Amino acid sequence: MKKIWKIMTAGMLVLAMTGCRQDTAVLEPEETYAAPEDFPDLFCDYYYLKDSETGQVILDHRSEEQIFPASMTKMMTAILAIERIPDPENTVIPFTEEMLAGLVEANANRAGFVPGDEPTALDYIYGDLLPSGADCSRALAFYLAGSEEAFVEQMNAKAAELGMQDTHFVNTTGLHEDDHYSTCRDMAVLLNYCMQNELFRTVITTEIWRTEPLAHYRRGLLMQNYVLLYINQEDPPFSYEFDIPGFIGGKSGYTIEGQYTLASCAEINDIPLTMVNAHGYHIEHYPASISDAAALYHWFSEHYERKEAVSAGQDFGPLKVRESTEGDIRVLVSDSMTLDLPEEENVHYKVILPDSVTAPVAEGETVGTLEIYAYDTLAGTADLVSAESRTRTAGGVLYTFAEERIIPELPGILAVLALMIGVIFMLKREHPGKPHS
Repeated sequence: MKKIWKIMTAGMLVLAMTGCRQDTAVLEPEETYAAPEDFPDLFCDYYYLKDSETGQVILDHRSEEQIFPASMTKMMTAILAIERIPDPENTVIPFTEEMLAGLVEANANRAGFVPGDEPTALDYIYGDLLPSGADCSRALAFYLAGSEEAFVEQMNAKAAELGMQDTHFVNTTGLHEDDHYSTCRDMAVLLNYCMQNELFRTVITTEIWRTEPLAHYRRGLLMQNYVLLYINQEDPPFSYEFDIPGFIGGKSGYTIEGQYTLASCAEINDIPLTMVNAHGYHIEHYPASISDAAALYHWFSEHYERKEAVSAGQDFGPLKVRESTEGDIRVLVSDSMTLDLPEEENVHYKVILPDSVTAPVAEGETVGTLEIYAYDTLAGTADLVSAESRTRTAGGVLYTFAEERIIPELPGILAVLALMIGVIFMLKREHPGKPHS
C-alpha cells in the first residue's frame, strides 16, 4: 500500500508543478528598419536634427557623446548677457587690457576692440555671436561677474537649469580645455532656448553690424556674421557658398581638437528645425560644418513633410480578454498624431501588445503602444486603447482557469490516472483477495 501512495504522490507533484506555470508573452520588437540609402556623405562625426516645435528627433548620430563645443559656447555667454543687462543698447562697457589678456597668444577670434574703446553691451553681444569675438565674451563676463571664472559658474548653473546634463564650461569663449565639453543634444537644447529670446534671434540673423564711432574706429567697428556670409549670398565674399532655402541662423566654431562645429536653425517645408553637427573637417579653411548642414537640410527638404501618421480610432485588431465571457476587445489608436515623415514606404509601425488582458477592462483603457518609425529612427509613439469595456464574470473565471490550467495539463492528468489505475490493477493481480465463505 505504501508503494501505491508513493507513486500517486509523485504523479500529483509532477502535475502540480506543471500546472503552476503560466506564460506571459509580449510581442517582440521587429528588426531595426534600414537607414535611407541616399543619405549624404558628411564630414562630421556627430550630428543631431530635431523638429524645434514638437521635439521629434529626425536624425541622431552620437548626439549624446562628448564633444568639444568650441565657439558654440558663446551662445551661452550671449544669452546670459541679454537676460541680465536690462538696457544693453545704452550700457557702456569700457574695453580693458584685462579683457584682452591671453587672447592674442591663443590665436582666438576677436571682433577687434582695443583697450580704450567704449562699446555698448549690445555691441559686445553682436561681436560675441557674429564674428565670434572672444574679446566680447570676456568683456561681458567681466562686466557681469567681475571675472571670467565667476561668470563661468553662472554659465554652468544656467546649463543645469536648462537640463544640459552632459555639459561643463570652463571658459566663456570655447577655447580648448579638456574639461570644457558638451554634446550635440545639449547644444540643441541651448540654441532652442536662445531662439525664444527676441534680441538673440535678431542678433544671430543679422549679417552686418557696425558700432558707433569708437576711440580706435572713427567710423565704428564693422562686424560680419561668419555663418550667414557663407549661405544664400548673391555675391559670395568667400570661395565657398552654400544654398540653404529657409536657413535662419546659427553659431559656428572651430578648434583643432573640436574641429568644425555648428548649431543652426532653419524652416524647411514649413517645419522649424534645429541642427547641431560637430567634429567635421575636409581641408584647411573649408567650412565643413556649414557644408554638412547644407547637405542635411537639403536631404530633409527632399524626403520629409509633416503629415498625419495615425488617426484617432484607427483599428489595430482584436485582443483576447481573460476572465470574461463577453469576448475579445478591439484595439484602437487613442488620438490622431501628426509627425515629420518620409515617403510612405519608409514609414513603419510596430504594435506592442500583450497576449491578453484580464477583465475588468474599461472602454478607453490603455492596453498597448504603437511605435512609428521613419526609416530606422523612432518618430513617435501612440497609446493603443480598448474600444469596449469588459466585465469580469464567474463563467469567464472558470473558463480561463480551465483553459490555462486544466486543458493544457489534461494529457498529464490522464497519464497520471492511467498510471495509478495500472499500478492498482497489477497489485490486485499479485495479491488477489480471499473468496467469501
